[in-house]
Amino acid sequence: MTTKEYLLQISRLNRIIKNKLSEISQIRELSYSISAINGEERVKTTLTYDKIGNTYAKIDALQNQLDKIIYEYVDRKNEIIAQIDSIENEVFYDILFSRYIEQKTFEKIAQDMNYSFRQITRLHEKALKEFEKKYGVKYLEE
Repeated sequence: MTTKEYLLQISRLNRIIKNKLSEISQIRELSYSISAINGEERVKTTLTYDKIGNTYAKIDALQNQLDKIIYEYVDRKNEIIAQIDSIENEVFYDILFSRYIEQKTFEKIAQDMNYSFRQITRLHEKALKEFEKKYGVKYLEE
């Protein structure tokens, strides 16, 4: 895993959480249209007598998955924030925090810090190298 990949775990987990929330919302929305048991005879079919119960069981399972992802997200984010906080160079700290925690674009970071886009990308590379020197042992072997 590269340093960028390591730091981007936060945004990836954040996207996964948003997707799970959307998935749960869609299933809930569909659950409102589930019909009751139809008493008509059917030939060679297996009736699911508790469609609503099955749907809510699926929602519950997805909610449990979401809870695990949220716990992982919070732990990982706190760990990475603590690592970024330990970067002594303030410019590197600002760039890494803005990019990987606040998820800002390089354009926005350059604007906020009154640097050119090109200068921010150069400083970002240096900040990644410094971060890797300090913490690379932890994630580079993965």
